[in-house]
Amino acid sequence: MTAAAPAAELVDRLVARFGKRAAHRVLDVMLSQIPNVDLAALAYDWEGFWARPKQILPAHFRSFGFLTARGVGKTRALSSHIVSEVIAGRAMRIGMAAQNATKTIAVQVGGLLDASPPWCRPEWIATAEELRWPNGAVAYAYTPEVAGAIRSENLNLCWLSEVQSWPAATRREAYLNFQFATRIGYARTLWDATPKKRHPVLRGFLARAAADPVNHFVVGGTIHENARYLGAGVIESLEREFGGTQAGREELLGEMIEDSEAALVKQAWIDDHRRDMPGRLARRVLSIDPATTTNKGSDRTGIIDAGLGIDGQMLVIEDLSGKHEPPAWAAIVLDRYIRGACDLVIVETNKGGGLVTQNLRAAASERGLRVVVIGDQEPVPPRSATTVHVRERFAKGPKEDRARPLSTAYERGRVSHVRGNDLKELEEVLTTWEPEAGHRSPDALDALAHAAVELLGLLVNGPDPMTAFVGIEALGAQLEKLVAPVARGGGRSVTTLLGGGDGGGGRI
Repeated sequence: MTAAAPAAELVDRLVARFGKRAAHRVLDVMLSQIPNVDLAALAYDWEGFWARPKQILPAHFRSFGFLTARGVGKTRALSSHIVSEVIAGRAMRIGMAAQNATKTIAVQVGGLLDASPPWCRPEWIATAEELRWPNGAVAYAYTPEVAGAIRSENLNLCWLSEVQSWPAATRREAYLNFQFATRIGYARTLWDATPKKRHPVLRGFLARAAADPVNHFVVGGTIHENARYLGAGVIESLEREFGGTQAGREELLGEMIEDSEAALVKQAWIDDHRRDMPGRLARRVLSIDPATTTNKGSDRTGIIDAGLGIDGQMLVIEDLSGKHEPPAWAAIVLDRYIRGACDLVIVETNKGGGLVTQNLRAAASERGLRVVVIGDQEPVPPRSATTVHVRERFAKGPKEDRARPLSTAYERGRVSHVRGNDLKELEEVLTTWEPEAGHRSPDALDALAHAAVELLGLLVNGPDPMTAFVGIEALGAQLEKLVAPVARGGGRSVTTLLGGGDGGGGRI
């Protein structure tokens, strides 16, 4: 369990001894015995009374950052530390920036005002965009959107907030300008962020801390660590909605997600082949891997909208997966089938058998549509405004074996994700699920694999037929290296190199 703040420990001890209701009365009596001046001082005694141990910064560092979930108390901790440094006279020139000017003022200026005690309260000068304390300390408000302006000051300390949300086009320049400007006094950098998958600046912070942990610190944390200061039921509600998703892992658990070496797909394979949605497709399909229940902890229903370009490239258009009741997923599929002018619905029947198609047929009949099941190898008939063509798939063999041809298709650049559509969760699955670890494969991945089998002609339980050609170029290069000495007259015969004899009648 995470260590609590002294204030929280005091309350917990009182509640444990007297009960919740009586503890309030005891606390009121205790506080009434303390002079008002001392109470005021106690209210601003961040490190001694209010902060959890994790929220107290070390005495010596060059950079310190919170890479945590939402709601952990990053802003309060850094604001309070900066104010203590201002009062001590160590931080007299401060630079700060959040993702834009509005956030800089709301989060950072607001945080410093809240953390400053009445006897050292700063004044916000809106026209100059400066926060000025009575002792002469100044905090300059910047925005990474105007990275060039950050070059104008010499700073003792900089505070970079919500770094994960800085605009991609200017974040690198803004960060570098802060580093070059923070060059006087003890020249420290403070930063805070919520993890964001493969974010280049955050990865740089982590690498620097790993290389020099004496001077550079990164502190993590989950939303659960600050539960007592959040609303009743808030965490439970967020967990129900986002638990197990990439958003939940980053925003609630503070995980920095990276590509797994054993994962099916590398993010670079996806990023390098993204495309805009074309004006015309040769084919378009919807692929479904239905869940058996929608109970807590059950699988999701995987629904993938995918197409085949005129050039033979597979396009992943949208991931419609979710915890859908059978009538709900049937409605989603039919709506998209009609609106997207799709040719085919692919349904995996491993879990529900014929009931899967029956569910779709019942929903279709209510719309005046008929469902026609076509054979496994049967060509897909032409589109019809009144007919939904369905191909049933019973997948054989381990899921990891069925997914490997899909991995090869991505590696060879045969699959493109459509720009502008929300495919984050699907990409998380592709780049983090490890088939060798024995993990149950997510349903969106299974649905995607069925779509790839249909559109790219991958063997259902075998490799991509194009895989056979992957090593030819490498083999040719190796043979060329071996044969070169022979061609120059200084080595063994080509027959020997390829496995024949040295003169005993061996043949090629």
